[in-house]
Amino acid sequence: MKNIFATGEPQDIPAVLANKDHRAAVQRKLVADYPTMTVVAAKLNIPGPIKNNQAITRFFVMELQRLEKQWLAAGVLFYQKGQWLDAGTGPERFYLVKAPATTVKGQTSEFEEATPSHRLFDLDVLVKRDGQVQPLSRTESGQPARRCFVCGRPAKECGRSRRHSVEELQTAVNKLIVSALASEQRAEVSDRLVQFAQRALLYEMMAWPKPGLVDPVEHGAHPDMDAFTFVNSSLSLHRYLKQSADLGLQATSDDYPVMFAELREFGKVAEREMFVATKGVNTHKGAVFSLGILVMAVADSWRRLGHVALNDVQKVVKKMLADLVKDDMGKLPAQDEQTAGEKQYKKYGLTGIRGEAQAGYPTVFDYGLPAMSATKGNRNNRIVQTMLTLARYTEDSTLVKRAGNPSILKWKDKQVDECLAAGGITTAAGRAALNKLEQEFSKRHLSLGGTADLVIVTVFLTLVKEELADGLSD
Repeated sequence: MKNIFATGEPQDIPAVLANKDHRAAVQRKLVADYPTMTVVAAKLNIPGPIKNNQAITRFFVMELQRLEKQWLAAGVLFYQKGQWLDAGTGPERFYLVKAPATTVKGQTSEFEEATPSHRLFDLDVLVKRDGQVQPLSRTESGQPARRCFVCGRPAKECGRSRRHSVEELQTAVNKLIVSALASEQRAEVSDRLVQFAQRALLYEMMAWPKPGLVDPVEHGAHPDMDAFTFVNSSLSLHRYLKQSADLGLQATSDDYPVMFAELREFGKVAEREMFVATKGVNTHKGAVFSLGILVMAVADSWRRLGHVALNDVQKVVKKMLADLVKDDMGKLPAQDEQTAGEKQYKKYGLTGIRGEAQAGYPTVFDYGLPAMSATKGNRNNRIVQTMLTLARYTEDSTLVKRAGNPSILKWKDKQVDECLAAGGITTAAGRAALNKLEQEFSKRHLSLGGTADLVIVTVFLTLVKEELADGLSD
């Protein structure tokens, strides 16, 4: 376990006493200047000579955000009025709160007891009595006395008797702060993965031109939807993407088939929410499946390794979906209830996205990601060129459904080959071929919906690789 006390500037008693005097002066001024507000002074109880460093400051700020969230939830008005975060004597912050002191004391006491790590906080609610500024006691507000964060006895009793050595106290504090920071880091990773996933959904829609797909300029192949439909759909998936990330980050075992079963149940709800957002239009059903899998796999990789390695992500996907085709296609529903992919498997033996997923998305890893990495220029060009590359190697079930016959795949491959040979979106000739192909798809109402889903996961994995913070990516 990391030792947070390994860094920092040791403080002596005179420095601590000088800071105490400074704090008292600040508190007196705040109470005098804001008589209609309750002043709260926040600091930490850190034993030993090291009282501040990067980890301690981060913990202090991070947990006070929870206090602020608690006040917001209670409808309490407040604002910050001064702080010093980098002082060697420890980080401190002052709040002005629009509520009676006894009410605020109840809230701060609740915060201090909410988690073991919150016992390290000292939140003084200040009142003025006989001309003196004093902290309101817990007893005065009907709150129980503080407990020791080491043994659980009354804190004052342990303090007076010096029951615990500095080393014992530091060991306990270290464990509490490291655990809190690790939990917060997981939450940060989860939030970033959700953000990457939603950006991927929107980036795919924004890129132009894309034959047979929706973009802000043209959607002739999909007259029942437009760019705004896709925005609504993308936003509706936030909760599902968060569930996907947290499922990978919080798992306590590597039982991937069970994790996938749980993910699928989340996905069913997400599909219903998507259809509500789009008024019944299927915008992202395929993306719900594939993006959920990849978000969970990336999160799981980070949980186990402490960073993300894309080759490990692919291994996780393969373990998760080892029997997907057999399990899904061995129990097909009635003909009128079958999806396009299920019908194509039964009629033509095409495994579609299930086969792609079971194999670990080789089209994405072998073609999509290299194309995204190799293409120079702006984000639009990178995405469109990657889309063309993916289209060339994708057994697109949406295209087969629209055409009514898998022979369309050969025609598609020929058209894409010609476009790529001309340079794709990176050359004038390639762009001309691309625009012509887009017009052909629109005229014939052909769609590359399956390809679009693979573009989304390719963009997602690219964002993961390029934008995760130091220490979190490979």
